[in-house]
This record gives sequence, structure tokens and C-alpha cells, in this order.
Amino acid sequence: MIVKFFTRGTGSASGVFNYLLKDSKEPDGQRKGAELLRGDVVNQSLLIDSLEFKQKYTSGCLSFAESADEVTQEQKEQLMDSFEETIRAGLDSDRISVVWVEHRDKGRLELNFVFANTDLKHGRSFQPYVHSHDKKRVNAWKDMANIEYGFKDPN
Repeated sequence: MIVKFFTRGTGSASGVFNYLLKDSKEPDGQRKGAELLRGDVVNQSLLIDSLEFKQKYTSGCLSFAESADEVTQEQKEQLMDSFEETIRAGLDSDRISVVWVEHRDKGRLELNFVFANTDLKHGRSFQPYVHSHDKKRVNAWKDMANIEYGFKDPN
């Protein structure tokens, strides 16, 4: 598994959620192999679009060499919980808002996340990941998760 943060986050929420959940080429307009795992897309979109910060959201994915069938639902839940705890860096879980979307359309599992960049308690900006400060912590989490669950390690 690797952790990848995308370089988006300044536009409206529709861009990220359209990428994660929609496909105009499909008859029903929905992306095949995409499933909402956690969170509320409508409320997250409203929250993100209401923010006046330059960087309104942080998105990325946990990308696995393993297929979706090789990772249990319980493991996915544990990974999402522990990743959120790592990203929160001591903040209570009710102070951040995150949506998780699973992708299975590439023959492997991706757990995509979208954090609203605000502290829900105070309404102030909360940047969940700053590369220069958080890279070591997130890489340590990734390394521990790969060992604990026996996932393929790109290192």
C-alpha cells in the first residue's frame, strides 16, 4: 500500500466528487467500481464550498497492489480509522469531516479520502497534511499498516 495526496483542493467540491463517483460515459452516470464507504457527500460538498480558505479540501488515496477482494471490510474500517487518527494528530474525531470512497475499477483497491480543511469546532482552517511536517508520520503509519496487514510494500 502507498499513501498518495493529490495536488487539488482549491476549487469546488463538485470536481473531486465527480471524479470519485461519476462517469459520463456510463448509462447511469455512475462510476463503475466506486462505492461510498463513509461520510456524506452532499454535506461534505456544502461544507467545502462554504469555506473561504484558499485550500478548501485535502484529497488522496490509500492505493493497494491487492485487489478489493483481498482486503476485508474489517481491515478497510481499521485502516480508515487509524489513518484518520494519524491525520487528526490529536484532534477529536468530531472536529474533522472526511468522506471515503472505494475504487475497484483498476483491478486493485483504492480507498480515496476527502477532508474538509476546517476544524468543525472553531471554524478555523485545518490543514490535514503538510508534506514537510507530516511526511514522516504518514510514512510511518503506512509502513506499520503494511507490516500489520501483510500488504505489498513499495519500499
